[in-house]
Amino acid sequence: MRAAILAVAMLVLGLILGGAIGAAGGGNTVTFTQTTVVPTTIKITETRLSTVEVVRTQLVTITQTVTPSPPPAEGTYLLKILEVVVDKVFDKDHDYYIFMLEASYKGRRSWSFNSLYLTLVSDKGYKYSTASSLAIRQFLGAIELKDGEATKGQVAFKLPKGEKPSKLVYEDKLWDIKLEITDIPAPSRQVSWISFAETKVQSEYSFILTSASIKTPGNAFYSGEVIEVELRIKYSRWIGNPSSITVTSITVDKFEIVSIDPRPPITLKDEDEITVKLMLKVPEEGYRGNLKIAIQA
Repeated sequence: MRAAILAVAMLVLGLILGGAIGAAGGGNTVTFTQTTVVPTTIKITETRLSTVEVVRTQLVTITQTVTPSPPPAEGTYLLKILEVVVDKVFDKDHDYYIFMLEASYKGRRSWSFNSLYLTLVSDKGYKYSTASSLAIRQFLGAIELKDGEATKGQVAFKLPKGEKPSKLVYEDKLWDIKLEITDIPAPSRQVSWISFAETKVQSEYSFILTSASIKTPGNAFYSGEVIEVELRIKYSRWIGNPSSITVTSITVDKFEIVSIDPRPPITLKDEDEITVKLMLKVPEEGYRGNLKIAIQA
């Protein structure tokens, strides 16, 4: 009986230690303690009594070292650059590169996409994290993508003047996901910043009152976009001035006039007021300042 009990104890210890050894290898190690009950046989000899065998139980603490393996990053992870817009005028020492990205996933699990895992490597070899920019139109943050799902949005990177994007990297170390894009397209558009619209009258007559307001929301615009401006013109006759004046032309500095309604020449009598609707195209080169409108009469 003693031999049988000892055999059971050795078998239990062997299974525990064998499991600890079999779990080792690769990844981070985790150490924990396990308590098991092992039967032991203790001999007790007393005077005038024969030797008896008593079976008792005692607690044995065993330390195991286990290396868990993280679940594999299954599926297909895709990241595309749809467009690059550059802001060269907001900061005199830096350029802001705004990337429009598309992320998509196919697989049995899901992709916890997070734009904080993005870094941009410049042509000088420096790495930059995402930066905030008021010129972003559609912010791309964190989102859970399931099988067949996709998302898109913009992120910005702030680079010193003279450096250009060279490589975009997405790296999620927890799930072992790493994507690199080295074929970065050149910026297709630039950002212009407009504070407000100002007007200037070029005329020999007095009391031609003008004002203008930008109707399109925001003050950061991409090259090629069209913005709407309302221009108000009023004529108040002064002594010696004619009974009516004619607005011969309206020009806008830096911006192309796509349409103007009504079109000059526009005749105004004393106390007449008119609202002119201007549709203006944002210039190709980034511009920062006021929208300058000149009225000739």
